[in-house]
Amino acid sequence: MPLKKIIKYLLLLAIVVLLGYKSIYFKKLSDVQKNGKQKFDATAFAQKLWDEKMPAKIEEAVELATLIHAIETKPSDAFSKYSNAMSIGNYRYSLVKAEGIVSAINEDEVIMQVSHADSLMPVKIATEYVYGNAIRDASALLDIKDFTNTADLNSISEAFNKTVRTTVLPGFKKQVKKDDKIEVIGAVEINKEHIKLNGLELIPLRLKILP
Repeated sequence: MPLKKIIKYLLLLAIVVLLGYKSIYFKKLSDVQKNGKQKFDATAFAQKLWDEKMPAKIEEAVELATLIHAIETKPSDAFSKYSNAMSIGNYRYSLVKAEGIVSAINEDEVIMQVSHADSLMPVKIATEYVYGNAIRDASALLDIKDFTNTADLNSISEAFNKTVRTTVLPGFKKQVKKDDKIEVIGAVEINKEHIKLNGLELIPLRLKILP
């Protein structure tokens, strides 16, 4: 076979190989783009935050007595220092820690009495209706600028709430009794324009029956 023909066939073969390579490359690129448009998995995302980031936030929870005293003394400074919210409005959210004695076990809540000044103050622990954005906002783990829609943010809230309902509360509800001394770390919602500190409700993130 003449040299010219051999060179021609080699060039054609090279072109075929090159086109084949490029077609494979573009196919993979389209797969990547397709994967990038997959639906946001709020459950997996929230669980990862709960396992990896939430424990440190729980350890940083402010004492409820400290928060209450700060609000009673200088409310604007207190909310600025100890609370968080992802949206503009009057509602602020804090992670708080408290110890107290169980005074009542109701269908939807446990009431504990905590020391405040020279008296006792009732605090509610939600044990049935765990909903809303208190955990999400109080934890300050998310930045609204990182999300393109509120549906994803609300889905994260619901995933956090479900974790509380399925893993935090069941064992506690089975064991807790009236007059038990307990420790709770939870999220609390406070309206900074209409402050009501008596009878605050906590969404629990950690519950412990103390000896």
